[in-house]
Amino acid sequence: MKVGLDGFALHPLKLDPFGMFDYCAEHGFAGVLLSGARGLSETLDHGELMALRSRADELGLYSHVSVYPTNPHLSDKTVDQVVADLTAQTEAAAACGWHELHSSLGAEKERYDSEVSWAQQFADSTEVLKGVAPVLRDHGSRINLENHGDTTTFELVRLAEEVGPDVVGICLDTANLLVFAENPVDAVTRAAPYVHLTHTKDAIIFFCETGFQRQGRAVGQGSIPWQEVLPILGRYSPELHLSIEDHKWFFYAHIFDEKWMGEQKDLGRDELSRTVRIAWEVDRKIRTGELPDPEEYEAIPYADEMQQRLESGRDYLNGLLERLGLKG
Repeated sequence: MKVGLDGFALHPLKLDPFGMFDYCAEHGFAGVLLSGARGLSETLDHGELMALRSRADELGLYSHVSVYPTNPHLSDKTVDQVVADLTAQTEAAAACGWHELHSSLGAEKERYDSEVSWAQQFADSTEVLKGVAPVLRDHGSRINLENHGDTTTFELVRLAEEVGPDVVGICLDTANLLVFAENPVDAVTRAAPYVHLTHTKDAIIFFCETGFQRQGRAVGQGSIPWQEVLPILGRYSPELHLSIEDHKWFFYAHIFDEKWMGEQKDLGRDELSRTVRIAWEVDRKIRTGELPDPEEYEAIPYADEMQQRLESGRDYLNGLLERLGLKG
């Protein structure tokens, strides 16, 4: 395993992908996942994309790119039009040697605040992926869908199995597990056979009026039990790239809300209780002063702490991987 960055972790610097590569090389990170509005979402020009790939290779960095979301309801496009777009992006990426591709079905608002039911969005996204599957297989490529506040690991596993795990996998965002009240160890165990990319992220959760809040912390300073989850991931993907995606902001899991919990039909009582225990333990640490007050901590701009947070996470993960015998 190698420790790199997701480009979004550097958002205060407003770097282009070349700048992100240079930053990683200068600060001891092994590579970059260019998620979001980077690379393939900006151009399909082979020369421009090869320049990106060549620069990463020249610096000895891994690199991954994103393709458009697979959900046709994010735009006015039909299923067939989204299939055509993703086909073109898959082919462009494969021509540059990128085969493990990042994507998603959307974000939290798609699941909870859309006029189109989540079931319909999920079904249409499945049809899109089935439409792209032949070109993915032809190129030995795979679209790895992120649990982006919209899709649970339960759903992503079913989707990978239905379309085919050779062409559909998971980009695991470890902190986003908590916004569905999924327990990190349970969820990683469930998802690990399908995980080929990561947004390696840490967070704490603590109680609020509607359930609990999630707050991002530097990797190794939150509630994700890395010493447990990394061996599980390594069992299936020993060369997995751990791309740190760090930021602040509060997110919520409304476990005291009957309607919200009704959406989490896969989440069992035992798993939920293990997640609630994490929140209880964090609340105890906040009360005793072992953890800083979340509101005061959130008030410090991420930009002021970015480099220290990223380097701390890098060093923590590299040290742990070394001790676990997982460092690549």
